[in-house]
Amino acid sequence: MADILSQQEIDALLSAINNGELKASDVNVKEEKIKVYDFKRAMRYSKEQLRSITRIHENFTRMLTSYLSAQLRTYVQIEIDLVEQVTYHEFIASLPSKTILNIFDVKPMDGKLVLEVNPIVAYAMLERLLGGQGDPSARDGSLTEIEMVLMQKVLRKTFDLYQNAWRNFEKLTVKWEAIESNPQFIQIASSNDTVIVIALRVTIGETTDRMTLCLPHLIVEPVLPKLSNQQWFSFTTKTSVPQQEKLQQNLDNVRVPVIAELGRATLPVSEIINLQIGDVIGIETNKLQVKVGQFTRFLGNPGIQKGHYAVQVDQVINTEGDDL
Repeated sequence: MADILSQQEIDALLSAINNGELKASDVNVKEEKIKVYDFKRAMRYSKEQLRSITRIHENFTRMLTSYLSAQLRTYVQIEIDLVEQVTYHEFIASLPSKTILNIFDVKPMDGKLVLEVNPIVAYAMLERLLGGQGDPSARDGSLTEIEMVLMQKVLRKTFDLYQNAWRNFEKLTVKWEAIESNPQFIQIASSNDTVIVIALRVTIGETTDRMTLCLPHLIVEPVLPKLSNQQWFSFTTKTSVPQQEKLQQNLDNVRVPVIAELGRATLPVSEIINLQIGDVIGIETNKLQVKVGQFTRFLGNPGIQKGHYAVQVDQVINTEGDDL
């Protein structure tokens, strides 16, 4: 708490200023900082929570980049342009009058989110899917029924990836519900509700524009306690071990050909053509070579085990520099 001057100290200070012993400019007056707060636009999310949401969507953009690159068979780059909280009215007002809006139902929140795809991006995707070069400049109209089905197919897979991006925090089920071209016809939140807007800069070949994701507070609110840095690192630690175990499991299930090579012989073509049943081919070998994949890893002797041909391993070969 700041010190309060007594009446005697105040009189002494005024006297010093009047006598010229002290200048008024020498007296430090502490100004109170005033922060403007707009009650119509409540900021519900802390910077820490917004950073966690940014990390989640960075993971989503990496997966989406890989998926679209494979589907469109061209250069695709997706990056986050911004993550901010605005009112739903501001989000709708920022959209062009004619665009492609995809509405998704989110469980267990019983809410809806919107993905706005700029027509330039949508047409570039459709051009590639339909065998074109991805040039959207020739397009100037709404989507045909076939194009709408193609967009739905791509976006359904996109939001399978979106569910994976959130899985460490919440098990979401995201289902495509509808497509709309006029922003005024969709209402997933009230005008003054706070929403999180994630703008993605999308590059497909030579075309660059935006996709924008809108998350209403109804969807984000249940996971807010999990969006702290402490929770983020906790989830990272917990999931790293299962991922390693899963990787080990997958490696254990990889099928690798194992071949026991009796030996080799070199014959001219004329002799190969004249081979008959019962002919004997001499081979040059002392030990059977047991190959794992393309590499010889063991030497052994032939034999029989329980009525089946077998190899008794006598020597293990470890060759440095081979890639298994």
